[in-house]
Amino acid sequence: MNEIPIIIFHLGNQEYVNIALKQASKYNNNIIMINDYDDMFNDISGVKCVSYKKYNTYSDKFIALYKHFSTNSYQIEFLCIIRWMCVYEYMKQHNICRAFICDSDVLIYDNISDINNKYLYKYNFMLCSSPSKNLTGGQSIWNFEDLQKFIIFIFKFYNTQISNIEEWSNTYSECGGICDMTLLYYFAHNKEKFIGLRLPNYPEFKSDLTQIFNNEFTFDLHLASEGNHSYPNDYEMADTGNKKIKYIDGKPYCFCKRLNKYIRFILLHFQGRNKVYIKKYYEAGNLIS
Repeated sequence: MNEIPIIIFHLGNQEYVNIALKQASKYNNNIIMINDYDDMFNDISGVKCVSYKKYNTYSDKFIALYKHFSTNSYQIEFLCIIRWMCVYEYMKQHNICRAFICDSDVLIYDNISDINNKYLYKYNFMLCSSPSKNLTGGQSIWNFEDLQKFIIFIFKFYNTQISNIEEWSNTYSECGGICDMTLLYYFAHNKEKFIGLRLPNYPEFKSDLTQIFNNEFTFDLHLASEGNHSYPNDYEMADTGNKKIKYIDGKPYCFCKRLNKYIRFILLHFQGRNKVYIKKYYEAGNLIS
């Protein structure tokens, strides 16, 4: 069996992060937290915490290249990009050939190495697609060589595409803008020239973690997402605007309207406004497990 670690980049020590780490450790996952300081989460079994300052060679070089083209804060978007560089440098220094990389507001309900060895091992890297036909790495899996290619791609993109981005930004007036999802999107579709936030004809990305495997289980893009690129209206939603989650033996399920059956979720992502609910779901799952 090949064990792959879960690597999380997060600065801070908020309550929801502690809850997410406790949930993942319940399933004997090997968790690496790249954080402000070493040893911040020593009280949680299976968690190794290291300072990002030991792995910031590439991110320091990127500072001079980065230009901000988003209505979101400079700090948030910059950190979202350089986290990939810190994770890459950690994997390089520790000879890690494959890893599951995820956000810090995710509850994991299985052993990721087991899932990888049974179902995901054939994919070089995997991302999550959205109903808006975008891609995100909030939950992703990477071979080291492909993550290395992505880091090279980021530097090349910012060295060659700023003029194209500036031309686009002059006519863009919506919320959001250029972020790490933009970089992942262009990299995944093997496109180097920036022409907008989406490519013509909205190509699909086949190595999608949000696909339903064996008609049985999937990975959550985020709790408020009704589906993915291919099936944007797949799941039954509650009045709260989130998936209508049902716990069976401590594992979360949601009814898939297309398949007419409950699908198990390997993880749930509490993005944005839903962070406040992470404790409630954690307790619900552990109450009946």
